Amino acid sequence: MSFYLKHDILITFQETSKDLFDSIKNRIRQGKGRIRKSKIDYLFYSLLDVIGDHYMDVLHMMDTSVASIDNQLMKTLKCDTLESIYDLKRDILSLRSIISPFKEIIIKLQKEEETQIMQESTNIYLKDLFDHIVQANDSIDTYREMLSSFLDFYMILNSNHMNEIVKTLTIVTSIFIPLTFIGGVYGMNFENMPELRYKNGYFIVLSCMGMLVILMLSFFKYKHWL
Repeated sequence: MSFYLKHDILITFQETSKDLFDSIKNRIRQGKGRIRKSKIDYLFYSLLDVIGDHYMDVLHMMDTSVASIDNQLMKTLKCDTLESIYDLKRDILSLRSIISPFKEIIIKLQKEEETQIMQESTNIYLKDLFDHIVQANDSIDTYREMLSSFLDFYMILNSNHMNEIVKTLTIVTSIFIPLTFIGGVYGMNFENMPELRYKNGYFIVLSCMGMLVILMLSFFKYKHWL
């Protein structure tokens, strides 16, 4: 969006086919408001105000997206959540890069000695618009901090999830190590192994393995590892 303003001439340039200023055009056609009765500086302010309102609408959608990500983090841990955080963070940085120059334009317009464009009566409205843009800029900073916190929180949750997986695998491995040892001992091909001649030797070994598993699980639970 670009403007050319000189004396009583105001020209706008838009990069998209969608006209952002339809509401202003309708007000001029219908004679509503004070645009047709005011000078070119008030029309210029009205166009800037529409842009400011558009930025606030975008911020409102971002606020909804931030709240949605917050709810997702509280419920489940998904890769889609991480993608949403990065996408929204990129959009916020893009919006900030647009709003910052817009704020500088309003500051320069308020300095009558530099521009000689805006009348004092219109500057009152410009101050109100400037306050809204400052508020929008503060909201962007807040969203950036929140998304950074979300990202840290996601990494913590992911790390805890991986730790739980590793702990489970470690417990399973710890249980099977002695069982594998017992099975390996009695799987050796020595001729003189008296236990192999016992009538109930197979069931005795299975019982010992079962008791060993129960004892290990009880120990893990006692240590609060389960």
